Amino acid sequence: MVDPNASEWLKSQQKSSRRHRIIVLTIGILILLGIIGGVVYFLKFKSPSGTSSDNSSNENNGNIGTGNNSSPNKYFTWDKKPVNLTIVPNPKLKNILYGINYGPVNASYPWCTNTLGDVIEDIKIVSQVTNRIRLYGMDCHAVEWTLEAINLLKLNMTIVPTIWVDNNDTTYQRQFDDFFDVVNKYELDVKVLYQRIADVRKKINSMGFKKTIPVFTSDLGSNVDKAFTDAVDEVWANIHPYFGGLDVKYAAAWSFNFTDQNNGYYAKQANKESVMSEIGWPTAGDPHGQAVASINNLQIFLDTFVCAANTKKVKYYYFEALDAPWKVARWTLLEGSWGLFNPDGTLKDITFPNCN
Repeated sequence: MVDPNASEWLKSQQKSSRRHRIIVLTIGILILLGIIGGVVYFLKFKSPSGTSSDNSSNENNGNIGTGNNSSPNKYFTWDKKPVNLTIVPNPKLKNILYGINYGPVNASYPWCTNTLGDVIEDIKIVSQVTNRIRLYGMDCHAVEWTLEAINLLKLNMTIVPTIWVDNNDTTYQRQFDDFFDVVNKYELDVKVLYQRIADVRKKINSMGFKKTIPVFTSDLGSNVDKAFTDAVDEVWANIHPYFGGLDVKYAAAWSFNFTDQNNGYYAKQANKESVMSEIGWPTAGDPHGQAVASINNLQIFLDTFVCAANTKKVKYYYFEALDAPWKVARWTLLEGSWGLFNPDGTLKDITFPNCN
């Protein structure tokens, strides 16, 4: 088994900028620098018909909702463009990703200029590549409006929202309250990512859910060990071969091997589920060793990783759906350039592989 402390990837992670670590913390995933990095809730949204979607299959091309356009338009984007509820299938898109990380454009607290219309437009696109979405925090109505968009578009999708938890009680309480407002509004089955937040556990238990609520957190794959695994019910880990300085042609194989020998190894020993909470390849920004951010290299990574992961039945959340201009403005070009789609929702110059 690979020694996590000797991992070249870990070394590069430790050398990476503090700015990158902070940006990951804001999505409620890591525990770094003594800061509690997140409480994540796994929600299965129930469609209006009363059915729900948590299909174990990685490919489901039937997730195209029709919405209802009979009523006058009442949804608009941030720049006042009207939004309808019809999903127009894009022949370039394929529903082949196990899951994807998604954050609405312009949804950075306290500068929340996103609208429900923006989220509807995003979900129309994202729902054509996956049935599962992992969100970034509760602020700016990100979770509420994602659920509302799913409802309006009559889709069956699974979402993983997060609460960012740090030493700021105001931030935590705001997101805590928002989460339970959403739970009370929608009919949900709940799985909870819980880390040291006793009030969340108490609140969830007081709501009388019939299903057992597992507890789990996610971290860098190199930080997963027996102690980590013993403390969680599911082993979620961020796997980023780019920061290991790898040539992209080796990235997919390295990711599977790294998982098998580190976080996946511990999960298997404990008979627990293993999930890649983040994995992807950027298209712009500074190189890391032999790892180069480009459209061509993203295509190579998709071609070598996605179908292989689906065949192996690996559970993963691709990082990420859309480029994030706010990350570029606040940090670096690399930080905001991991999307499969441009900020306006247009697909980058890539094609989705055939996984039949």
